[in-house]
Amino acid sequence: MKNQNLLLGILTTGALALFAAGLFLIGNQHKAFTHHVVFYTNFQNVEGLAKGAQVTVDGMIVGEVESIQVPSGPGQKFRLKMNVDDRLHGLIRGDSLVTVETEGLVGDKFLVIHDGSEHASEAPAGSTLQSQEQLEMSKLLEQAQGIMKQTSTAIDEVQGNLNDLRAHLDVTLDTATSTIRNVNGVVNNVNGVVTDVRSGKGTVGMLLEDKATAADVRQSVANVRQTTATLNGSSTRIDSLLAEVQSRQLLGKMDDTLSNTKSATQNLNQISQQVNTTLKSAFGEDQYGEDAGTNLEQSLTNINQATGNMADDTEALKHNFLFKGFFKHRGYDDLDDLPVEQYRAGEIFRNVPESRQWIPASSLFSTNADGSEVLTTQGRHSIDAAIGQFKEIYGQPLIIEGYDPSDSESVELIRSRRRAVLVQTYLQLHYHLLPKNTAIVALGSTPPTNAGKSTFDGVSLVSIGERNK
Repeated sequence: MKNQNLLLGILTTGALALFAAGLFLIGNQHKAFTHHVVFYTNFQNVEGLAKGAQVTVDGMIVGEVESIQVPSGPGQKFRLKMNVDDRLHGLIRGDSLVTVETEGLVGDKFLVIHDGSEHASEAPAGSTLQSQEQLEMSKLLEQAQGIMKQTSTAIDEVQGNLNDLRAHLDVTLDTATSTIRNVNGVVNNVNGVVTDVRSGKGTVGMLLEDKATAADVRQSVANVRQTTATLNGSSTRIDSLLAEVQSRQLLGKMDDTLSNTKSATQNLNQISQQVNTTLKSAFGEDQYGEDAGTNLEQSLTNINQATGNMADDTEALKHNFLFKGFFKHRGYDDLDDLPVEQYRAGEIFRNVPESRQWIPASSLFSTNADGSEVLTTQGRHSIDAAIGQFKEIYGQPLIIEGYDPSDSESVELIRSRRRAVLVQTYLQLHYHLLPKNTAIVALGSTPPTNAGKSTFDGVSLVSIGERNK
Protein backbone atom coordinates (compact mmCIF):
# COMPACT_ATOMS: atom_id res chain seq x y z
CA MET A 1 0.00 0.00 0.00
CA LYS A 2 2.84 2.39 0.86
CA ASN A 3 4.54 1.59 -2.44
CA GLN A 4 1.34 2.39 -4.33
CA ASN A 5 0.98 5.73 -2.54
CA LEU A 6 4.62 6.55 -3.23
CA LEU A 7 4.20 5.68 -6.91
CA LEU A 8 1.01 7.73 -7.08
CA GLY A 9 2.82 10.71 -5.47
CA ILE A 10 5.71 10.45 -7.92
CA LEU A 11 3.32 10.33 -10.89
CA THR A 12 1.33 13.29 -9.56
CA THR A 13 4.49 15.32 -8.96
CA GLY A 14 5.79 14.52 -12.46
CA ALA A 15 2.48 15.47 -14.06
CA LEU A 16 2.45 18.79 -12.19
CA ALA A 17 6.05 19.46 -13.23
CA LEU A 18 5.24 18.75 -16.88
CA PHE A 19 2.15 21.00 -16.68
CA ALA A 20 4.18 23.82 -15.11
CA ALA A 21 6.92 23.45 -17.74
CA GLY A 22 4.37 23.52 -20.56
CA LEU A 23 2.65 26.53 -19.02
CA PHE A 24 6.03 28.31 -18.74
CA LEU A 25 6.96 27.51 -22.36
CA ILE A 26 3.61 28.75 -23.68
CA GLY A 27 3.82 31.90 -21.56
CA ASN A 28 7.39 32.54 -22.68
CA GLN A 29 6.40 32.10 -26.34
CA HIS A 30 3.67 34.71 -25.96
CA LYS A 31 5.96 37.05 -23.94
CA ALA A 32 3.71 36.66 -20.88
CA PHE A 33 6.57 37.02 -18.42
CA THR A 34 8.06 40.21 -19.81
CA HIS A 35 7.07 43.82 -19.20
CA HIS A 36 4.82 45.21 -21.94
CA VAL A 37 3.75 48.61 -23.15
CA VAL A 38 0.29 49.03 -24.67
CA PHE A 39 -0.19 50.89 -27.97
CA TYR A 40 -3.20 51.31 -30.24
CA THR A 41 -3.69 51.71 -33.98
CA ASN A 42 -6.65 51.92 -36.38
CA PHE A 43 -7.24 50.10 -39.70
CA GLN A 44 -10.07 50.28 -42.21
CA ASN A 45 -9.41 46.68 -43.36
CA VAL A 46 -8.08 43.90 -41.07
CA GLU A 47 -8.37 41.04 -43.56
CA GLY A 48 -6.05 38.19 -42.46
CA LEU A 49 -5.38 39.67 -38.98
CA ALA A 50 -6.65 38.01 -35.81
CA LYS A 51 -6.20 38.24 -32.07
CA GLY A 52 -2.76 36.93 -31.13
CA ALA A 53 -1.09 38.06 -34.39
CA GLN A 54 2.58 38.90 -33.98
CA VAL A 55 3.90 42.46 -33.66
CA THR A 56 7.48 43.11 -34.87
CA VAL A 57 9.91 46.05 -34.71
CA ASP A 58 12.84 45.99 -37.19
CA GLY A 59 12.34 42.25 -37.76
CA MET A 60 12.13 41.26 -34.06
CA ILE A 61 8.96 39.79 -32.56
CA VAL A 62 8.17 42.12 -29.63
CA GLY A 63 4.57 41.34 -28.80
CA GLU A 64 1.15 40.44 -30.15
CA VAL A 65 -2.30 41.84 -30.90
CA GLU A 66 -4.25 41.62 -27.66
CA SER A 67 -7.67 42.59 -28.99
CA ILE A 68 -9.49 43.94 -32.05
CA GLN A 69 -12.38 46.32 -31.37
CA VAL A 70 -15.14 46.16 -34.01
CA PRO A 71 -16.33 49.61 -35.23
CA SER A 72 -19.87 50.69 -34.45
CA GLY A 73 -20.56 52.09 -37.93
CA PRO A 74 -19.48 51.71 -41.59
CA GLY A 75 -17.49 54.97 -41.58
CA GLN A 76 -15.33 54.02 -38.59
CA LYS A 77 -12.19 51.82 -38.37
CA PHE A 78 -11.16 48.72 -36.43
CA ARG A 79 -9.14 49.57 -33.30
CA LEU A 80 -6.26 47.21 -32.49
CA LYS A 81 -4.64 46.93 -29.05
CA MET A 82 -0.96 45.85 -29.13
CA ASN A 83 1.30 44.62 -26.33
CA VAL A 84 4.96 45.60 -27.04
CA ASP A 85 8.08 44.55 -25.14
CA ASP A 86 9.14 47.43 -22.92
CA ARG A 87 12.82 47.02 -23.92
CA LEU A 88 12.13 48.33 -27.43
CA HIS A 89 9.96 51.21 -26.29
CA GLY A 90 12.75 53.65 -27.20
CA LEU A 91 12.49 52.78 -30.92
CA ILE A 92 8.81 53.69 -31.13
CA ARG A 93 8.39 57.43 -31.79
CA GLY A 94 5.48 59.74 -32.27
CA ASP A 95 5.80 59.46 -36.08
CA SER A 96 6.21 55.65 -36.12
CA LEU A 97 4.02 53.94 -38.72
CA VAL A 98 2.17 50.61 -38.35
CA THR A 99 1.71 48.43 -41.46
CA VAL A 100 0.30 44.97 -42.19
CA GLU A 101 2.83 42.52 -43.65
CA THR A 102 2.69 38.87 -44.76
CA GLU A 103 5.13 36.10 -43.83
CA GLY A 104 6.61 35.26 -47.26
CA LEU A 105 4.10 35.30 -50.13
CA VAL A 106 1.14 33.34 -48.71
CA GLY A 107 1.92 33.18 -44.96
CA ASP A 108 0.11 34.60 -41.95
CA LYS A 109 -0.24 38.35 -41.60
CA PHE A 110 1.38 40.34 -38.78
CA LEU A 111 1.88 43.96 -37.72
CA VAL A 112 5.14 45.87 -38.25
CA ILE A 113 5.93 48.99 -36.20
CA HIS A 114 8.47 51.04 -38.15
CA ASP A 115 10.90 52.98 -36.00
CA GLY A 116 10.36 56.70 -36.27
CA SER A 117 12.82 59.52 -36.87
CA GLU A 118 15.43 60.54 -34.30
CA HIS A 119 14.12 64.08 -33.85
CA ALA A 120 10.62 62.82 -32.94
CA SER A 121 9.76 62.27 -29.28
CA GLU A 122 9.19 58.84 -27.78
CA ALA A 123 5.59 57.65 -28.16
CA PRO A 124 3.93 57.50 -24.73
CA ALA A 125 2.35 54.28 -23.52
CA GLY A 126 -1.31 53.94 -24.45
CA SER A 127 -0.98 56.31 -27.45
CA THR A 128 -2.44 55.62 -30.90
CA LEU A 129 0.15 55.10 -33.66
CA GLN A 130 -0.44 56.05 -37.30
CA SER A 131 -1.25 53.24 -39.75
CA GLN A 132 -1.00 52.59 -43.45
CA GLU A 133 -3.69 50.50 -45.11
CA GLN A 134 -2.59 47.35 -46.92
CA LEU A 135 -2.73 47.36 -50.72
CA GLU A 136 -5.69 45.44 -52.15
CA MET A 137 -4.72 43.80 -55.47
CA SER A 138 -8.37 43.21 -56.43
CA LYS A 139 -9.11 46.97 -56.51
CA LEU A 140 -5.94 47.60 -58.48
CA LEU A 141 -6.93 44.98 -61.07
CA GLU A 142 -10.44 46.43 -61.35
CA GLN A 143 -8.99 49.90 -61.97
CA ALA A 144 -6.61 48.54 -64.61
CA GLN A 145 -9.50 46.72 -66.31
CA GLY A 146 -11.55 49.93 -66.42
CA ILE A 147 -8.62 51.81 -67.95
CA MET A 148 -8.24 49.15 -70.64
CA LYS A 149 -11.95 49.42 -71.49
CA GLN A 150 -11.68 53.21 -71.84
CA THR A 151 -8.63 52.78 -74.08
CA SER A 152 -10.48 50.32 -76.34
CA THR A 153 -13.47 52.69 -76.64
CA ALA A 154 -11.24 55.62 -77.57
CA ILE A 155 -9.46 53.56 -80.27
CA ASP A 156 -12.83 52.51 -81.74
CA GLU A 157 -13.92 56.19 -81.92
CA VAL A 158 -10.71 57.18 -83.71
CA GLN A 159 -11.15 54.33 -86.20
CA GLY A 160 -14.75 55.42 -86.90
CA ASN A 161 -13.69 59.05 -87.47
CA LEU A 162 -11.00 57.93 -89.91
CA ASN A 163 -13.52 55.85 -91.87
CA ASP A 164 -15.92 58.86 -92.11
CA LEU A 165 -13.08 61.09 -93.32
CA ARG A 166 -12.13 58.58 -96.00
CA ALA A 167 -15.75 58.40 -97.23
CA HIS A 168 -16.05 62.23 -97.47
CA LEU A 169 -12.80 62.44 -99.43
CA ASP A 170 -14.02 59.84 -101.95
CA VAL A 171 -17.29 61.73 -102.57
CA THR A 172 -15.46 65.05 -103.04
CA LEU A 173 -13.00 63.59 -105.54
CA ASP A 174 -15.82 62.01 -107.57
CA THR A 175 -17.65 65.40 -107.79
CA ALA A 176 -14.52 67.27 -108.85
CA THR A 177 -13.78 64.70 -111.59
CA SER A 178 -17.31 64.98 -113.02
CA THR A 179 -17.14 68.81 -113.12
CA ILE A 180 -13.81 68.80 -114.98
CA ARG A 181 -15.18 66.38 -117.57
CA ASN A 182 -18.22 68.61 -118.25
CA VAL A 183 -16.07 71.72 -118.73
CA ASN A 184 -13.79 69.89 -121.14
CA GLY A 185 -16.81 68.81 -123.21
CA VAL A 186 -18.11 72.39 -123.51
CA VAL A 187 -14.72 73.73 -124.56
CA ASN A 188 -14.31 71.02 -127.21
CA ASN A 189 -17.72 71.79 -128.72
CA VAL A 190 -17.00 75.53 -129.00
CA ASN A 191 -13.63 74.86 -130.61
CA GLY A 192 -15.27 72.58 -133.23
CA VAL A 193 -17.82 75.21 -134.21
CA VAL A 194 -15.15 77.89 -134.64
CA THR A 195 -13.01 75.59 -136.80
CA ASP A 196 -15.92 74.78 -139.14
CA VAL A 197 -16.79 78.47 -139.59
CA ARG A 198 -13.18 79.34 -140.47
CA SER A 199 -13.05 76.58 -143.13
CA GLY A 200 -16.24 77.84 -144.89
CA LYS A 201 -18.53 75.04 -143.86
CA GLY A 202 -22.21 75.63 -143.22
CA THR A 203 -24.25 78.81 -143.61
CA VAL A 204 -21.81 80.93 -141.71
CA GLY A 205 -18.98 79.68 -143.93
CA MET A 206 -20.77 80.60 -147.11
CA LEU A 207 -21.52 84.07 -145.80
CA LEU A 208 -17.83 84.57 -145.22
CA GLU A 209 -17.20 84.04 -149.00
CA ASP A 210 -19.22 87.16 -149.84
CA LYS A 211 -16.74 90.04 -149.79
CA ALA A 212 -19.50 92.56 -149.18
CA THR A 213 -20.43 90.96 -145.92
CA ALA A 214 -16.95 89.78 -145.10
CA ALA A 215 -16.36 92.65 -142.77
CA ASP A 216 -19.68 92.01 -141.06
CA VAL A 217 -18.94 88.30 -140.75
CA ARG A 218 -15.46 89.02 -139.42
CA GLN A 219 -17.03 91.39 -136.97
CA SER A 220 -19.53 88.69 -136.01
CA VAL A 221 -16.75 86.13 -135.64
CA ALA A 222 -14.86 88.59 -133.47
CA ASN A 223 -17.97 89.01 -131.40
CA VAL A 224 -18.32 85.21 -131.21
CA ARG A 225 -14.70 84.91 -130.09
CA GLN A 226 -15.25 87.57 -127.49
CA THR A 227 -18.38 85.78 -126.35
CA THR A 228 -16.45 82.47 -126.21
CA ALA A 229 -13.71 84.08 -124.14
CA THR A 230 -16.33 85.51 -121.84
CA LEU A 231 -17.96 82.08 -121.64
CA ASN A 232 -14.61 80.49 -120.83
CA GLY A 233 -14.02 83.10 -118.11
CA SER A 234 -17.49 82.47 -116.73
CA SER A 235 -16.87 78.70 -116.76
CA THR A 236 -13.60 79.21 -114.92
CA ARG A 237 -15.26 81.40 -112.33
CA ILE A 238 -18.07 78.87 -111.94
CA ASP A 239 -15.53 76.06 -111.48
CA SER A 240 -13.67 78.17 -108.93
CA LEU A 241 -16.91 78.93 -107.12
CA LEU A 242 -17.91 75.26 -107.06
CA ALA A 243 -14.44 74.23 -105.92
CA GLU A 244 -14.48 76.86 -103.16
CA VAL A 245 -17.91 75.75 -101.95
CA GLN A 246 -16.91 72.11 -101.99
CA SER A 247 -13.57 72.91 -100.39
CA ARG A 248 -15.19 74.85 -97.56
CA GLN A 249 -17.64 72.04 -96.90
CA LEU A 250 -14.88 69.49 -96.87
CA LEU A 251 -12.70 71.60 -94.59
CA GLY A 252 -15.55 71.95 -92.14
CA LYS A 253 -15.98 68.22 -91.95
CA MET A 254 -12.24 67.71 -91.73
CA ASP A 255 -12.05 70.24 -88.88
CA ASP A 256 -14.69 68.33 -86.96
CA THR A 257 -12.91 65.06 -87.59
CA LEU A 258 -9.54 66.45 -86.53
CA SER A 259 -11.09 67.91 -83.37
CA ASN A 260 -12.53 64.52 -82.49
CA THR A 261 -9.16 62.87 -83.20
CA LYS A 262 -7.35 65.42 -81.01
CA SER A 263 -9.82 64.86 -78.17
CA ALA A 264 -9.39 61.09 -78.44
CA THR A 265 -5.59 61.48 -78.39
CA GLN A 266 -5.78 63.58 -75.24
CA ASN A 267 -7.95 60.91 -73.62
CA LEU A 268 -5.37 58.28 -74.57
CA ASN A 269 -2.59 60.39 -73.01
CA GLN A 270 -4.56 60.78 -69.78
CA ILE A 271 -5.24 57.03 -69.69
CA SER A 272 -1.53 56.27 -70.24
CA GLN A 273 -0.58 58.63 -67.39
CA GLN A 274 -3.08 56.89 -65.10
CA VAL A 275 -1.65 53.48 -66.02
CA ASN A 276 1.92 54.72 -65.39
CA THR A 277 0.93 56.22 -62.04
CA THR A 278 -0.79 53.00 -60.98
CA LEU A 279 2.22 50.84 -61.96
CA LYS A 280 4.66 53.18 -60.20
CA SER A 281 2.52 53.08 -57.06
CA ALA A 282 2.40 49.26 -57.11
CA PHE A 283 6.05 48.51 -58.00
CA GLY A 284 7.92 51.70 -56.98
CA GLU A 285 9.85 52.39 -53.83
CA ASP A 286 8.06 52.46 -50.49
CA GLN A 287 8.47 55.18 -47.82
CA TYR A 288 11.80 53.69 -46.74
CA GLY A 289 13.35 53.59 -50.23
CA GLU A 290 12.92 49.83 -50.75
CA ASP A 291 11.62 48.79 -54.15
CA ALA A 292 9.42 45.79 -54.96
CA GLY A 293 12.40 43.67 -55.99
CA THR A 294 14.17 44.20 -52.65
CA ASN A 295 11.00 43.44 -50.68
CA LEU A 296 10.45 40.26 -52.73
CA GLU A 297 14.05 39.18 -52.14
CA GLN A 298 13.61 39.67 -48.38
CA SER A 299 10.37 37.67 -48.52
CA LEU A 300 12.14 34.78 -50.28
CA THR A 301 14.90 34.86 -47.63
CA ASN A 302 12.23 34.63 -44.91
CA ILE A 303 10.67 31.67 -46.77
CA ASN A 304 14.04 29.88 -46.82
CA GLN A 305 14.48 30.40 -43.08
CA ALA A 306 10.92 29.26 -42.36
CA THR A 307 11.44 26.14 -44.50
CA GLY A 308 14.61 25.28 -42.59
CA ASN A 309 12.83 25.70 -39.25
CA MET A 310 9.97 23.49 -40.47
CA ALA A 311 12.45 20.79 -41.50
CA ASP A 312 14.01 20.89 -38.00
CA ASP A 313 10.61 20.61 -36.33
CA THR A 314 9.62 17.66 -38.53
CA GLU A 315 12.89 15.86 -37.83
CA ALA A 316 12.46 16.50 -34.10
CA LEU A 317 8.97 14.99 -34.10
CA LYS A 318 10.40 11.85 -35.69
CA HIS A 319 12.80 11.30 -32.77
CA ASN A 320 10.93 12.26 -29.63
CA PHE A 321 7.73 13.97 -28.53
CA LEU A 322 9.64 16.44 -26.33
CA PHE A 323 12.47 16.99 -28.93
CA LYS A 324 15.09 15.89 -26.42
CA GLY A 325 16.27 12.98 -28.50
CA PHE A 326 16.52 15.17 -31.61
CA PHE A 327 18.85 17.73 -29.99
CA LYS A 328 20.90 14.91 -28.41
CA HIS A 329 21.26 13.27 -31.82
CA ARG A 330 22.27 16.56 -33.50
CA GLY A 331 24.68 17.54 -30.73
CA TYR A 332 23.72 21.21 -30.17
CA ASP A 333 20.67 23.36 -29.28
CA ASP A 334 18.59 25.60 -31.55
CA LEU A 335 20.16 29.05 -31.04
CA ASP A 336 17.25 30.93 -32.62
CA ASP A 337 15.26 30.41 -29.40
CA LEU A 338 18.25 30.60 -27.00
CA PRO A 339 18.45 33.85 -24.95
CA VAL A 340 21.69 35.82 -25.18
CA GLU A 341 22.37 35.41 -21.45
CA GLN A 342 22.28 31.60 -21.72
CA TYR A 343 24.51 31.66 -24.80
CA ARG A 344 27.09 33.81 -22.97
CA ALA A 345 27.05 31.35 -20.06
CA GLY A 346 27.49 28.35 -22.37
CA GLU A 347 30.69 26.48 -23.13
CA ILE A 348 30.79 27.63 -26.78
CA PHE A 349 31.01 31.30 -25.80
CA ARG A 350 33.28 30.97 -22.74
CA ASN A 351 35.83 28.60 -24.32
CA VAL A 352 36.85 30.53 -27.43
CA PRO A 353 37.97 28.10 -30.19
CA GLU A 354 41.25 28.88 -31.85
CA SER A 355 39.52 28.66 -35.23
CA ARG A 356 37.09 31.50 -34.37
CA GLN A 357 37.27 34.11 -37.16
CA TRP A 358 36.94 37.84 -36.27
CA ILE A 359 35.88 40.10 -39.17
CA PRO A 360 35.75 43.89 -38.43
CA ALA A 361 32.78 45.93 -39.66
CA SER A 362 35.06 48.26 -41.67
CA SER A 363 35.89 45.43 -44.07
CA LEU A 364 32.31 44.10 -44.26
CA PHE A 365 29.73 46.86 -44.56
CA SER A 366 29.03 50.25 -46.06
CA THR A 367 26.32 52.71 -44.94
CA ASN A 368 23.52 53.96 -47.22
CA ALA A 369 22.14 57.48 -47.19
CA ASP A 370 19.28 56.38 -44.90
CA GLY A 371 21.75 54.95 -42.33
CA SER A 372 21.20 51.24 -43.12
CA GLU A 373 24.19 48.93 -43.67
CA VAL A 374 24.76 46.68 -46.71
CA LEU A 375 27.35 43.99 -47.40
CA THR A 376 30.11 45.22 -49.76
CA THR A 377 32.20 43.35 -52.34
CA GLN A 378 35.20 43.62 -50.00
CA GLY A 379 33.01 42.20 -47.23
CA ARG A 380 32.16 39.14 -49.35
CA HIS A 381 35.89 38.57 -49.98
CA SER A 382 36.56 38.87 -46.23
CA ILE A 383 33.87 36.27 -45.47
CA ASP A 384 35.30 33.94 -48.14
CA ALA A 385 38.77 34.27 -46.60
CA ALA A 386 37.40 33.52 -43.10
CA ILE A 387 35.46 30.45 -44.33
CA GLY A 388 38.66 29.19 -45.96
CA GLN A 389 40.22 28.87 -42.47
CA PHE A 390 37.71 26.17 -41.49
CA LYS A 391 38.50 22.58 -42.43
CA GLU A 392 34.87 21.69 -43.04
CA ILE A 393 31.68 23.78 -43.20
CA TYR A 394 29.14 21.40 -44.77
CA GLY A 395 27.19 19.39 -42.23
CA GLN A 396 28.80 21.32 -39.35
CA PRO A 397 26.97 23.85 -37.13
CA LEU A 398 28.13 27.43 -37.83
CA ILE A 399 27.33 30.34 -35.47
CA ILE A 400 27.41 33.97 -36.67
CA GLU A 401 27.91 36.39 -33.76
CA GLY A 402 27.02 40.04 -34.41
CA TYR A 403 28.72 42.92 -32.51
CA ASP A 404 28.01 46.67 -32.51
CA PRO A 405 29.37 49.18 -29.92
CA SER A 406 26.58 51.78 -30.00
CA ASP A 407 25.52 54.16 -27.24
CA SER A 408 22.04 52.70 -26.88
CA GLU A 409 21.46 49.11 -25.76
CA SER A 410 18.48 48.70 -28.05
CA VAL A 411 20.44 50.05 -31.04
CA GLU A 412 23.30 47.64 -30.24
CA LEU A 413 20.86 44.74 -30.20
CA ILE A 414 19.24 45.67 -33.53
CA ARG A 415 22.42 46.57 -35.44
CA SER A 416 24.37 43.52 -34.22
CA ARG A 417 21.49 41.22 -35.21
CA ARG A 418 21.13 42.83 -38.65
CA ARG A 419 24.87 42.41 -39.26
CA ALA A 420 24.66 38.71 -38.37
CA VAL A 421 21.60 38.30 -40.66
CA LEU A 422 23.43 39.89 -43.63
CA VAL A 423 26.40 37.51 -43.23
CA GLN A 424 24.10 34.50 -42.69
CA THR A 425 22.13 35.28 -45.87
CA TYR A 426 25.35 35.50 -47.92
CA LEU A 427 26.64 32.18 -46.52
CA GLN A 428 23.39 30.35 -47.24
CA LEU A 429 23.08 31.67 -50.81
CA HIS A 430 26.78 31.57 -51.81
CA TYR A 431 27.87 28.35 -50.09
CA HIS A 432 24.44 26.62 -50.18
CA LEU A 433 24.50 25.99 -46.44
CA LEU A 434 21.39 24.48 -44.88
CA PRO A 435 19.45 26.96 -42.72
CA LYS A 436 19.39 24.44 -39.85
CA ASN A 437 23.22 24.41 -39.76
CA THR A 438 23.57 28.19 -39.39
CA ALA A 439 22.48 30.32 -36.43
CA ILE A 440 22.82 34.00 -35.46
CA VAL A 441 23.36 35.62 -32.04
CA ALA A 442 23.21 39.38 -31.39
CA LEU A 443 25.82 40.08 -28.66
CA GLY A 444 25.88 43.88 -28.61
CA SER A 445 29.47 45.02 -28.13
CA THR A 446 30.93 42.56 -25.57
CA PRO A 447 32.99 39.56 -26.81
CA PRO A 448 34.14 36.63 -24.59
CA THR A 449 36.43 37.65 -21.70
CA ASN A 450 39.27 35.42 -22.89
CA ALA A 451 39.12 36.73 -26.47
CA GLY A 452 41.63 39.48 -25.72
CA LYS A 453 39.15 42.25 -26.63
CA SER A 454 37.08 44.49 -24.37
CA THR A 455 34.74 45.49 -27.20
CA PHE A 456 34.35 44.49 -30.82
CA ASP A 457 32.70 46.05 -33.88
CA GLY A 458 31.89 43.50 -36.58
CA VAL A 459 31.06 39.79 -36.94
CA SER A 460 32.62 36.59 -35.54
CA LEU A 461 32.26 33.13 -37.12
CA VAL A 462 32.34 30.08 -34.81
CA SER A 463 32.34 26.51 -36.15
CA ILE A 464 31.18 24.01 -33.52
CA GLY A 465 32.51 21.15 -35.66
CA GLU A 466 36.02 22.73 -35.64
CA ARG A 467 35.83 23.01 -31.86
CA ASN A 468 34.92 19.33 -31.39
CA LYS A 469 37.84 18.13 -33.53
